[in-house]
Amino acid sequence: MKTLIKGADVITMDPAAGELRDCDILVEDGKIAAVAPDISADAEIVDARGMIAMPGMVDTHRHLWQTPMRGVGVDWLVPDYIRGVRLQFSELYRPEDMYAGNYLGALDALNCGVTTVVDYCHNIVTGDHAHAAVAGLRDAGIRALYGHALTPVTSNGWDESPSDEISAGELDHYQQRLALATEIRDKYFASPDQLLTFGICPQELPIAPMAEIAREVEDSRALGARIVVHANQHCVRQMYADVAHFGHARILGPDMLFVHCSFMSQYEWQLLHDAGASVSICPETEMQMGMGFPAIAEATRFTHGPSIGNDCVIGTGGDLIGMARLTLQVSRWKSADPGYQQWLAPQTMPWTARDAMTWLTVNGAKAAGLEDRVGSLVPGKQADIVLLDMRGISQAGWYRNDPIGAVIGHTNSGNVDTVLVAGSIVKRGGKLIHVDVDAALSTMDKSHEYLYAQAEAHGGVIPQPPVDIPMYRDRA
Repeated sequence: MKTLIKGADVITMDPAAGELRDCDILVEDGKIAAVAPDISADAEIVDARGMIAMPGMVDTHRHLWQTPMRGVGVDWLVPDYIRGVRLQFSELYRPEDMYAGNYLGALDALNCGVTTVVDYCHNIVTGDHAHAAVAGLRDAGIRALYGHALTPVTSNGWDESPSDEISAGELDHYQQRLALATEIRDKYFASPDQLLTFGICPQELPIAPMAEIAREVEDSRALGARIVVHANQHCVRQMYADVAHFGHARILGPDMLFVHCSFMSQYEWQLLHDAGASVSICPETEMQMGMGFPAIAEATRFTHGPSIGNDCVIGTGGDLIGMARLTLQVSRWKSADPGYQQWLAPQTMPWTARDAMTWLTVNGAKAAGLEDRVGSLVPGKQADIVLLDMRGISQAGWYRNDPIGAVIGHTNSGNVDTVLVAGSIVKRGGKLIHVDVDAALSTMDKSHEYLYAQAEAHGGVIPQPPVDIPMYRDRA
């Protein structure tokens, strides 16, 4: 099967190839076979004149299972999130709700031009919940790193406050949780060439002792899993210096993706640098929920570079281009602010549109452990390709010598015309074509209605009076 994309302006994200005007892309057997002008081939033609072709975007942190609750958390801080999601909705979820969340959430990503997502799946109430979550990803046709969380859902301790001196405790059915992770890996992730890859999300320091987490990390490595960790996002007097704890336990490594990292010492950043670990920044959620300023500058200085994650879909939309643009602008402001305090105007531009595009593509691919497959449009890579329609009123007049600037500055998910994942066209002419969209929406509606009915029957979205969250009250 061959597909020939004709006449696009191509953002390759390859330093040698650069950006190409009026260029063709030949796709064969799911991979990019050639990127060049005037290619001739016996293939299905995709007319891309007036469009920009770019690598499929990579979202390196999203809780897809929360999609049925979309919008409920737009005004929440972290304690509200803990009360409403982790201590209320989580236990109400059935396996079919996990499926609906991951399936519709993945379709939303594809619709927005996100072809790869790191799914941090931390609502594994039962084994059936885990199987349903993976099935949702598989049926959506997205490329994903499935992050199977080891966090207990019904006894997670978010409403407790551990002491400063974190000591080891009982494993609390750990062997059952590890056995389930092994079962999921063996059943769904046997082929190295499939769209889905396997990861594990260990427990978090606010609810588990470091000794347990260290054991989970070592067991995850034995399973060949990429390790994804929430880290240093709580502004509670640096009580949870997650990266420092990981460093002291001597378990840091290049197979780890740390999420947020808003409140980090330079010592901890140096630990990540020395380990070769990756970082995912979730700008909108972090700025909204009280998790600090997006650590773009620090991740750029100390790691291979930041990537971008949507995080909590309960409060943020799926437009990753818009998120990158916002992050670019606030990072520019942050860099210039020390000068503003002395009435000095900036003289150089510290962050560029190319930086933002790199966060969305090359850096995201590396953070997900998929840099050999995706992130750039070069022969041999998987054909994860997005075509952005630039023929509309809001894009007319775009500067042809800078397609990257045009994308970051002037487009959004509404410009996503065509999406290919491993050479398969999943969106064309602005519509998803590989699934029954009406049936998918019906699946979501049923889940949404059930969950909110259950929440009301159990005291509301956030039952009153609110559950105390001691780590925020005591440590603020």
